[in-house]
Amino acid sequence: MTGSQNNAFNWCVSLLSVLTLTTASICWGAGKILFEEDFEAKKINKDVWVPSPTWKIIDGTLDILGGGEGYTLKNDFTDFEFSADFLIVAGYNAFLMRVQDAGNLYGHMVGADDPIMWWHSKEGDEWAAVEKKIEKAPIPKLNVWYRMKFIAEGSQFTCLMAERGEELDEAKHLVGTWEHDAFASGAIGFRESGSEHCRYDNVLVTTIGFDGVKPTAVRPAHNLLIAWGNIKKAY
Repeated sequence: MTGSQNNAFNWCVSLLSVLTLTTASICWGAGKILFEEDFEAKKINKDVWVPSPTWKIIDGTLDILGGGEGYTLKNDFTDFEFSADFLIVAGYNAFLMRVQDAGNLYGHMVGADDPIMWWHSKEGDEWAAVEKKIEKAPIPKLNVWYRMKFIAEGSQFTCLMAERGEELDEAKHLVGTWEHDAFASGAIGFRESGSEHCRYDNVLVTTIGFDGVKPTAVRPAHNLLIAWGNIKKAY
């Protein structure tokens, strides 16, 4: 190999190393599941949840009639996408986020036939609510299954909602956005108060941007091996 060929070869090897690292990052950096629950067990798992006294599992769903807050023992969710199916039996749902304890949390809710999204913070047991009209999502009806997703990134919150089975699309299913900076991380959960009654199912918490496709390194690795073989042939 001449000196110029040797320099070119070394340059190609360096480039290939960068491509390898970049490909690995793209392949394995697509996001991950942080938490999931389908409520198929016969009882609430208290190694996973801090439930309210009214929590029950009925027909493979979490059934809640009043009782207050319930949330995960896992309490380090920071920036995430939190989604679940819900069916309102009476009143409102409430998705809890960044829960510190029962007196310090975010609790956002929609109600049957109510065109308002209620963005709540609770600090020192004191509730504060911001009312915003639902922007594009359907207004929930009683006894209909929907899927709701919250995207929490820093102090920014975005909510999407559609009937269960539809692919969530911000252009059609945006409930609204909100901003608050009291809590940077915490648990997730649900809340019903008084006569409020709701069912929940298929809970999923992921990193932001997770698309549900399991990453694979087979194709990128194969392509890199081909590239490496071509470099060696050239020299």
